[in-house]
Amino acid sequence: MKTIALCGGYLYVWVLGLTPHHGSPWLFWLSLALLVSANVVLFRFFTAQPEVQEKQLLASLGLDMLAVVYLFLLHPQVQMLMLVGLCLISGFYGFVLPRSGGVLVGLLSMLAFMFSVAIGYYSPSNRQLTAQEVVAPLFAGACALAATVLLVRRVRKTVDAVYSTTDELALDLATHAVDGEIMVASLVERNREVQTMMQVLENIVSVLDWDELFENIIRAFRNRFQFDKFCIYLMDEETGNLELRVDSGADRATGVATSVKPDQGVVGWCYTTGKGVLIDDVKKDARYAQFNERGKRIHSLACQPLIFRGDRLGVLCLDSERPANFDAKSFAFLESLVPLISITVSNSLSYTMVKAESTTDNLTGLHNHRGFMEKLPSLLEAAYRDGVPTALLMLDIDDFKRVNDTYGHLVGNLILTELAEILTSFFRGSDVVARYGGEEFVVVLNGTPPDIAPRIAEQLRRKVDSHQFPISLQRDAFKQVTISIGLAACADSNLRPELVRGSRSRAESDIFLRNVDELGALLIDNADQALYAAKREGKNQVMLSPFFPPRPPSLSAGAADPEFE
Repeated sequence: MKTIALCGGYLYVWVLGLTPHHGSPWLFWLSLALLVSANVVLFRFFTAQPEVQEKQLLASLGLDMLAVVYLFLLHPQVQMLMLVGLCLISGFYGFVLPRSGGVLVGLLSMLAFMFSVAIGYYSPSNRQLTAQEVVAPLFAGACALAATVLLVRRVRKTVDAVYSTTDELALDLATHAVDGEIMVASLVERNREVQTMMQVLENIVSVLDWDELFENIIRAFRNRFQFDKFCIYLMDEETGNLELRVDSGADRATGVATSVKPDQGVVGWCYTTGKGVLIDDVKKDARYAQFNERGKRIHSLACQPLIFRGDRLGVLCLDSERPANFDAKSFAFLESLVPLISITVSNSLSYTMVKAESTTDNLTGLHNHRGFMEKLPSLLEAAYRDGVPTALLMLDIDDFKRVNDTYGHLVGNLILTELAEILTSFFRGSDVVARYGGEEFVVVLNGTPPDIAPRIAEQLRRKVDSHQFPISLQRDAFKQVTISIGLAACADSNLRPELVRGSRSRAESDIFLRNVDELGALLIDNADQALYAAKREGKNQVMLSPFFPPRPPSLSAGAADPEFE
């Protein structure tokens, strides 16, 4: 750009015939070549660092002024144009350079103008001019250049003030914006904490079932905490250990110890001291290193003791695979939640105990009548909806009243307890065994076809018949006891299930048994009829329901079945 400007200036002077009167034309054009070469060398071959760019600009300006002085040296008629150009140059550099640089450019411009004017006016053709006529343009030019410098400095000062004010306003706005974002983030975090606490409180008052309760609580915890595994250990009075009761997390996440002694590991320390524990790196904690059974993937954990009314119930743990995953603020919020979780654990344990007592027979430990009736509907649903073959046994101790009258009710209780133990050991875990009432028991054979159920019933009758029951509290006298069994099946001909699907659903899993209560009552009645038939026919035998599906020959006390010999 500068080369084009220099060439254009020289051509302009040459076309107007304003070339210098002294020297030859080749010297005129040689000066152009020298100036262009000097500028090219300055800007092309010298890579100026930021700290020396000002000097480079001033050097370039000096070359430009030499060209201007040379062109206008003997032509006063265009010195006004030179003055305007110098004012523009001074103004520009005064605006872009620091104050000292701008003042220096202004002084150089004054010197260039004064030199050009002085030489021009004192040339041989202008010797008749007086000193005042020469000084006047010099003074006017100096004033114009000085005014230009001062005006530019004032404008720059104003612009700098505007920029400074704008920067301050921008900084204030940015600060307020950051403060606003921090406040919003704080409000969002507080809202998540309140939401988590409200969900925990809601579950305390509305849910008592253990599994459902902690499924909801874990979901609430994820609103506030980032963790890979949620664990709760509760003290087992029988074993004296902290047993794992809640374990929720990804399969690939941290492993856990299922049983911890109070003097082992971080969990034991937390329970024994009653203090919370926050560990950023478990590998640096001696308590963890001494009991490293909770999985090698763990890096950080937060534990809090569960204490209710002064009693230590257990420990709550949040595990993470990331180091320093829990900060002090999260740990403090966890500490504030622990009393609620302790209340939840205490209430749920009490509910579970009361529920177990209400559905469990105190004498035998089996399901009682209520517990059996609660389980029967789901078993019938599976039998009729999913096609699981199911049978029902009702059995009664023969002449049990005579036993009570002869040996007393305490001996009668011994016989009931021993029979319950036989039933528990004889049947599978998937079968349901219950004390239906008095000396009467009921068993649901889950997944047992009708052709197999009579054989199982007969095998049970023989096992009881061969057993010697105690007839004294000291267990030094024994007696043979027999049972009568009535057998019914879900395939009984008088049972007509009504399977229906919701009007708004087409999924197979949404099919339900509409008359489940009616079917349950009929199935029990069928088995009950068979039981009383066995009693009438001489006791100590198995009788099938009158509606039983095509059945084998009647199995009686005297009939032998080779399969059970």
